[in-house]
Amino acid sequence: MTRTIPLFAAVQLAAGIAAAAEPGLILRLGEGDARVARQVALYVPAGQAASAFTDPGQVAAVWEGKLNLAARSRLIFTLEGTGQAKLSVDGETLCDSIGTPSERKRLRSGEHDIKIEYTGPAEGAAQLRLFWEGRDFGKEPVPAGAFTHDTADPLLTKQGQLRHGHHLISERRCAACHGGEAAADGPHLDGVGDRLETAWLAAWIADPKAHRASARMPKLFGGDDGAQKAADIAHFLSPPREAVTPAAADPEAVKAGGHLFHDQGCIGCHTLGDKGDADRIALAGVGHKFRPGALAAFLRDPTQHHPATRMPSFGLDEAEGAALAAFLRSLAKAEKPPTPDGDPKRGELLFEQSGCINCHPTGTAKSALPAPKALGELASGACEAADFAFGEGELEAIAAALRSQAPRHVPAEYASHQYTALRCSACHGRDGAPAYRETFAGEVAHLAPPPPPVEEGKAAKEAEIPHLDHLGFKLLPEWRARLFGGEIDPKVRHWLPARMPAFPGRAAGLNTGFSHLAGLPDKTPATPAPEPAEVEAGSALAGITGFSCGTCHGIGDKPAFAVFEGEGPNFRDAGARLRGEYFHLWMNDPARLWPGTIMPKYATDGKTPLTQHYDGDATQQFDAIHGYLRSLAE
Repeated sequence: MTRTIPLFAAVQLAAGIAAAAEPGLILRLGEGDARVARQVALYVPAGQAASAFTDPGQVAAVWEGKLNLAARSRLIFTLEGTGQAKLSVDGETLCDSIGTPSERKRLRSGEHDIKIEYTGPAEGAAQLRLFWEGRDFGKEPVPAGAFTHDTADPLLTKQGQLRHGHHLISERRCAACHGGEAAADGPHLDGVGDRLETAWLAAWIADPKAHRASARMPKLFGGDDGAQKAADIAHFLSPPREAVTPAAADPEAVKAGGHLFHDQGCIGCHTLGDKGDADRIALAGVGHKFRPGALAAFLRDPTQHHPATRMPSFGLDEAEGAALAAFLRSLAKAEKPPTPDGDPKRGELLFEQSGCINCHPTGTAKSALPAPKALGELASGACEAADFAFGEGELEAIAAALRSQAPRHVPAEYASHQYTALRCSACHGRDGAPAYRETFAGEVAHLAPPPPPVEEGKAAKEAEIPHLDHLGFKLLPEWRARLFGGEIDPKVRHWLPARMPAFPGRAAGLNTGFSHLAGLPDKTPATPAPEPAEVEAGSALAGITGFSCGTCHGIGDKPAFAVFEGEGPNFRDAGARLRGEYFHLWMNDPARLWPGTIMPKYATDGKTPLTQHYDGDATQQFDAIHGYLRSLAE
């Protein structure tokens, strides 16, 4: 289901934003760094740097760009955090300190210049967040979709190239050969012959990018004998085995695997044909890559032989792994390629001399590659020993990075980069942009399982994957870390076919970074346990005599008792899952946070119809319900 365009996306459409503008604001840090920020939100722990290219110390930051309004509005702005800050709109100062709301300001529709200047405290964490409120909505963080910036800003362009260069150096593992801090390991090659076919390995080694446009592995062997050298190495790594004729695919398994492929949104990262693109990997030939049984094992645990892989774990059981493997093997339209002749002895020598071992851990060989120049001595990104087939501007970006200092690890920047690298948008929409799985849904429509039967008298509602507009702000960090690590069981939305994939090796870094991007710490401050009277009131408010939450939400082992259009998440761990700040915004106006939601709105002007508790005061009632949810989680 395509999500209704939310307010902050409609803002941009209505404003007729120029083509040169892109979402977000320019965030200037220190004396000479800049990057794009989705929102006015910053959190820098004491003693850490705010940017990959600034030193630790007192934080100085400036956000600049455009605030875009779809209609004339009367708004109150507030800056919250630590240190000193000032907000200006169209050159007029609206807030000159942290914590003091502005006067209500009437702003016309369209673009407005916005600038926020911030100086962090001399000691302690630096934190800043920008809020607004209007006549028809309460105080909330100003959403990301309300901001745009000029892409032609010189400093932003320069620093963007620098960051891109350092990412390329890391992703291509330049440090593995040239010294310095190495990036994540490539796939482990111990026992690779038990997993991968010799013919596929030979073709891959000969020219990785011929098989995958996004391949990071370089082409090591050019010239007339390049293919032969690749075949020799392939025979060393994966000696040809006695041919095994795979059992005929079970049509039911193939069908079940196709349903899994559809439901898990694999099309967001892969194509069904033999041609991929710059962003998606083709799967039609994957059956020729893996030996019998190895594909199913890989699908069940992608990290087993490659801890740094971007392919996540979907928690497939043995039957699911076998079914998905059967489906993928059914995509092959060509015959299995013949295995080229090769000399494993010569392949071992080439493997050692070509530096393959520098990127691929293995206990079977040692690198004999002469030590090349150190990274700091290089002046160009062009590699004499390997052909990386860099795209336009990439060599210039690497050269700029080589001339700069090594970047510092900044959690916010790490998470922002990983959001793109891990293709979170494959399954989740954000800021009005649809998920890739929705964009490419037509390619897998024929694989959709039959819809479940609709109960008489009940309308069918398509399950929707949560969007990530509020990533870092919605979930408590302790629960979110477990989510990224694949530790949540049972899943929150049991009716949703799609599963949240696990990234156990990246969970901690992602969790910290997404919190900082939202202007929040990665640990929840200690709060007193809810009072028994509050829990009792919250239970009553959630019960049949209150808002009757159990109609659509299960509560622990009790299922929802009268679901109509769609079921809501079980309350079992809602108190451990949702931040109180987000919970209040959600309860006050669900459709504002998630357009198209079937969750009703219970509060109007701070009051609810249930006057028997707290005289109908919505804030106190929602506090009580949140306290009750916390007690369930504990």
